[in-house]
Amino acid sequence: MMRRIVFTDLRRAQKKKSFFICLGVLVVLMVAMAVIATLFPTEGVENGKGLAFTSFSSIVMGLFPFLAGIPVFQTVLSDDFKSRTMQTAIGRGISRRRLVLARFYEIIALLIEATVVLSILSLGIGMILGAPAGELFKMLGKEWFEVLLTLGYLAIGMLLLYATQNTTTGLVFFILFTANVFSLLLNLLDMIPFLKDNGIKVSSIMPEGVHRNAEQYLFGYTPSASSTDLPVAQDLGKGLLYTAIFIAIYIILPVFLSQVVFRKKELEF
Repeated sequence: MMRRIVFTDLRRAQKKKSFFICLGVLVVLMVAMAVIATLFPTEGVENGKGLAFTSFSSIVMGLFPFLAGIPVFQTVLSDDFKSRTMQTAIGRGISRRRLVLARFYEIIALLIEATVVLSILSLGIGMILGAPAGELFKMLGKEWFEVLLTLGYLAIGMLLLYATQNTTTGLVFFILFTANVFSLLLNLLDMIPFLKDNGIKVSSIMPEGVHRNAEQYLFGYTPSASSTDLPVAQDLGKGLLYTAIFIAIYIILPVFLSQVVFRKKELEF
């Protein structure tokens, strides 16, 4: 029954114009980065166009949480409350815990679908422009790593949505997270002399801060044209540790709490 619900909702979600419009915007932006890289290649190095494109592609992926996350949030979560499909599913015997998991699986599926499209496109462009294999690997890794950040934001938004049963509240907080508003506010605290002098960064506890630390350790190295360079074992270990912390605190925990609060909530009809 749960599998049927997931597949049915995915088919419904994939018919939404908003999802494909936002995905189309990301595709157009990626092509635009290819044009810019062709016109303004990295100077003084071989394969300057390819290197410029792999660098510019990070600009597009920086917009991924916002452009891909909003339609996914609205399609999977907001429409669920507006159409009252959850009441129907619960009435048919689906537990609230499994219903929350079903929505989470749908979010993952849609994000993967969007990332696959962008990865194929960016890989093809990068190869055409002559980017080194090492830079292509780094680019694809960062693209897929951006899915984790988007998933974390959506998990937090889902928790707020199920806690308040208000689609606007969840969406507003999701947008604030994607715009790094909370991180910017905490950056102001980082400037307090005591914290600054002791190297304490309060902003690093935010999802974006933990994610960027993990990304820096995993993909912050500079591959050579021979594409044989890899992050050293120490950096790789730190990157994996930060990744595990991010997944545990900002993905698994919000989903678990969503199940807890939703189980205790009376549905508002």
